[in-house]
Amino acid sequence: MLRPIVKKISAFLRGGTSTFSEVEMLLLKAILNKLPETEAKIFFQQISTVSLVQRPNPRRLVVAYYSNKNKVSQLPYLGYEYCFAKVSYKLNGKTKTTNVVLHDGRLMSLERSVPSRNEEIDSITSVALHPSGYKSVAEEIDMEEHEQNA
Repeated sequence: MLRPIVKKISAFLRGGTSTFSEVEMLLLKAILNKLPETEAKIFFQQISTVSLVQRPNPRRLVVAYYSNKNKVSQLPYLGYEYCFAKVSYKLNGKTKTTNVVLHDGRLMSLERSVPSRNEEIDSITSVALHPSGYKSVAEEIDMEEHEQNA
């Protein structure tokens, strides 16, 4: 009973939350529904064991952290920034896409266009697993935010 409260307070003190938001979970569940059973179990375990979720660039970047990443099972997609999936959704007739990125086979971030409230998604239109030609958007976002200082 006390452990979840301590986890929430600890995450708050580190500038985040202890879980993904409801709308972030909506995107992650869309991926879970497309995965083969063995990968879905690992991905669900990763989502469930996240201890800190920070949003350093709201609506652009959400980052997940684990208390002990060595105890978290890895998906077989290694690499520093591997785009695991692109989830496209509609908002007011416009299509937006969120990239879900792994780091060393573990859920690391949601990038590009990340909704912050349920009202920002009318419907999820597609989930593309392992999109080809992925380029890290972290550097691109950084350049957009700090172009005068870069």
